[in-house]
Amino acid sequence: MANEVGTTLLNSLTNSTFDIGNMSKVLAEAEVAGPRSILERNQEKTNTELNALTYLQSNMNAFKSYLQDLSNPDTYTQASAVSGNESLFTANITGTAVNGSYQIESRQLAQANTQVANKVYSSASDSISSGTLNISVGGNNYDPITIDASNNTLEGLQRTINNGDYGVNASVINTGSGYQLMFTSKETGAASEMQISGVSDFDTQGFTTTSTAQDAIMSVNGVIVTSSTNTFDEVIPGVEIDLKSTQPGVSTSLNVSQDTAGVIEKVESFVEVFNQLDTILDELGSYEDLTEEQQESEEYTFWGDLAGSSLLKQVRRDLESSLSGAISEISSDYNSLAVIGLSINRDGEMELDKGRLEDVAELGLDNLKTLLSKGGSSDDPLINILGGNENTQTGNYSIDITQNATRATSTGGAVTFDAEGDQRVAGARVFDQDSLLTLQNSSFDLNGTNVSFTAQSFSTREDLMSYMQTQIDTATGVANPGVDPSLFTIEYDAAQARFEITSQDQGALNLTNVTGLSSQGFTQTDYSGENLVNVSAGTIDFSVDGSTATSINVAAGNFTLSEIAETLRTSMNANAEVKAAGASLAVTTDGSSLSISSNRFGGNSSVDISGFSGLAELNLTTGASSGQNTDGTITMSDGSTINIGAYADSEDGRKIKISDFAVGSGGDPAEVRGLEFEILGGTVPRTSEITFSQGFASRMEEVISNLFENEDGLVTQRLESLNNKNAEYDEKEEKLDTRYDKLLLKYQLQFSALQSLLSSSEQTRNMLSATFGSDN
Repeated sequence: MANEVGTTLLNSLTNSTFDIGNMSKVLAEAEVAGPRSILERNQEKTNTELNALTYLQSNMNAFKSYLQDLSNPDTYTQASAVSGNESLFTANITGTAVNGSYQIESRQLAQANTQVANKVYSSASDSISSGTLNISVGGNNYDPITIDASNNTLEGLQRTINNGDYGVNASVINTGSGYQLMFTSKETGAASEMQISGVSDFDTQGFTTTSTAQDAIMSVNGVIVTSSTNTFDEVIPGVEIDLKSTQPGVSTSLNVSQDTAGVIEKVESFVEVFNQLDTILDELGSYEDLTEEQQESEEYTFWGDLAGSSLLKQVRRDLESSLSGAISEISSDYNSLAVIGLSINRDGEMELDKGRLEDVAELGLDNLKTLLSKGGSSDDPLINILGGNENTQTGNYSIDITQNATRATSTGGAVTFDAEGDQRVAGARVFDQDSLLTLQNSSFDLNGTNVSFTAQSFSTREDLMSYMQTQIDTATGVANPGVDPSLFTIEYDAAQARFEITSQDQGALNLTNVTGLSSQGFTQTDYSGENLVNVSAGTIDFSVDGSTATSINVAAGNFTLSEIAETLRTSMNANAEVKAAGASLAVTTDGSSLSISSNRFGGNSSVDISGFSGLAELNLTTGASSGQNTDGTITMSDGSTINIGAYADSEDGRKIKISDFAVGSGGDPAEVRGLEFEILGGTVPRTSEITFSQGFASRMEEVISNLFENEDGLVTQRLESLNNKNAEYDEKEEKLDTRYDKLLLKYQLQFSALQSLLSSSEQTRNMLSATFGSDN
């Protein structure tokens, strides 16, 4: 640099001119060259480590995504549901499902009730008679509709109904010979049957039912189940079944199985990605020199950039430590990776014995779940461990249960049965109409009297029942069948899709020695009658789980206690206010009384029967009742306890989630913070043991989080330190740039002054030469 400056200066002096810009730049750069060289070396070193750690961090995050599947307990409860014929029904997994094979018979689809007013009008704008239209759906009365000059046309009434909340939709239909008003219930199911009255045009000519309100019906392994829609939830726990069409008499398979193959695939992916990560760690810490070709390849961008790094060595040690040894909290033999076929060889590479893994998985996924994920188990089959979080410490804990969660229940007094002690028997539901209408040579004993039927076919159910009624009357001594009152009646209940035989002032009823009537639903040999209740019409005012108070209507009739329980359950659950609250009820009987219960467990479960009219025979009880939450204590390893009832779930009092801020009786943070579990009943008081453990995948996930994500993590802190250094270097670089700019300006000024001086000297020399060099 000095020789260059000197040469430039001599040349300039010779020519009496300077390259001021170049001279100034050379001198300024020479003064900052030393500090800048040191700074650039430091920046290069820092950025090399920073980029390498960032590269490592991104790969760790990618690896962690594979760990999250294995550390999540839900991975091991996932299942698949496969329908044997999706044109009949489809199935979806909605929760925790267990392996099973089922035979599904799709017998009937749910329908809404559709009724068409028989009155025919010449146009949609024709006037209809004024009055008050009353609409009741499934026993629920809606606000009356006043028909006056503002809406007394077919179109006007249609708009009024469809713009309001009346439980039905209205349509004006053109039949080709005139216009009629059609009403369709908004909901499907047997409880959607409508009653419409109050307008003379409709009342006089009546309605024609074009679609009967009916529930969807299917058979699951021979057990009949119903739903108000074509969707069946939780008939099979964790599985939703949607009926698409019907095929009575034909069973189709439904297979529910845990996703064993999916879990095995996830373990295989974990092994593959772990070995890729191990290769990355080796490359980052390598001391081997690269060839020129390798140096130019992007594949070797970070090769050896962390060679000798103590931080890299710590990352490797922590990862290896998370996979070693056995998990002490697991009492079974499945407490180490070797048991399921996973091992680390001398080169640090993970190896998988897939055959051993498959053998373990075929025994059930619970062992893999405990070994790999973060979760728990219990020695009590009625306690399920649902999960935990980063605050939940592994260990064994004791739970003392002093109170089980209950549902709010209103239990009535003894019902008043029919004074004559009359009873009813019912056959199973029948859906194959062709089979139903065909009698075999058959018989039964009715209270000891033999009644026989001759094989033949009928065109309608009415014809069949007329024949069977005549045979019953004749056998039981009715002098004039069809004229004199019957002692026993047979009827077909369309809503229940079954035949029913009822005693008429004859008291007890027993049907024995039944043969040949399976097509009519009588598949047992003997039947004992259920007592009847002669229910008078009335209403029930009620609310459930905080729903707005509402009421339902109950029609008069003769019912068995189980039939009236089902009628009340269906009507109450179909009520708009109950649905709006997301609530539901169960109505049960013990054979002598009725109980109305919320389907919710816990302190927010409530049933309030505020009043009723009529229905005296049912002996219902007015008043409010509430449920209660699970209660008790959990004892931790230090001997301190916490009350579990304080952490009961508001929606389901059987479930407990310990707060992240919970403290034990000694005042220290509770070891079980974040723990979730449910207690599903059992005897009280009782003591049960639970275990919460952290599986290997969860351990490794936690290690990565601690190193690369937590604020005090080693890698996190190092990255922050390197970024801070870069910030400091940037400041130093700015200062050097400022110093350079000042030096450049200084030299430019100095050389400009020198240039002026030399220029002046040159002018003087030229003048002297001109003056004294002349011949004069």
